[in-house]
Amino acid sequence: MKGKKIAIISVCIVMAAGALFLLANMELTNASNIGSDSSGYVTKEAYSHYGQSTTKIAIVTGMHPRESVSKTVVPAVIKSYALTHNVEIVNYQVNVTDDPEDFAVGRSNGQGLVANYVIPDIEKSNNYSLVIICHDHESGYGNGFYIATPTMDTKSVALGEAVHSLLPQFNYYQRSTDEDAISTSINQVDAPIASNGIPVFVYEIPEQSDSQEASEMTYKLIDTCFNVIKANNS
Repeated sequence: MKGKKIAIISVCIVMAAGALFLLANMELTNASNIGSDSSGYVTKEAYSHYGQSTTKIAIVTGMHPRESVSKTVVPAVIKSYALTHNVEIVNYQVNVTDDPEDFAVGRSNGQGLVANYVIPDIEKSNNYSLVIICHDHESGYGNGFYIATPTMDTKSVALGEAVHSLLPQFNYYQRSTDEDAISTSINQVDAPIASNGIPVFVYEIPEQSDSQEASEMTYKLIDTCFNVIKANNS
């Protein structure tokens, strides 16, 4: 009996080591720096453990550098999710180095990095099923965990409504189309992506959320998006 227990433990250790190796291998072979300037740099990390997938999602983190929850939690969830699902997830990590703690300057620099490096790369790939741009939000700027479709294009809204119907614990906000968008991030980032026919979600995490809650909710969002897109492709 003792020998059997040792054998089982040994198998578990080997399996865990193998999983860690696969995860480390994905990290090492799919990371690249796609652009840099005086304001910062952007890295691209692609995770696709099961080969070519018909579902490809891009997730942008760090665009607004003071939003620390989303830029630390979301990349970790991406790695975990891709390890067990037949999906390709590309994480564009924006790293602002010029005045990242200045609210206005940091935001402007991050949006500039996305406009200059992320959007051209997305356009070149031309095969994303969805782009999710991640943020933290302070109390009063929307309620709880939510997605929004500020571009209000047909594809983004249709996908947003489908995801929300399966994820009622998230709020879903649509922008009024009675007036033109005045947000710099909509005009500089969201709209150019949507103009290529790619649905765009803005994902907002309450800034007071702890890592566990943020991770669990992020996992649920990615999983629901994946399942809706997969169903649409079938």
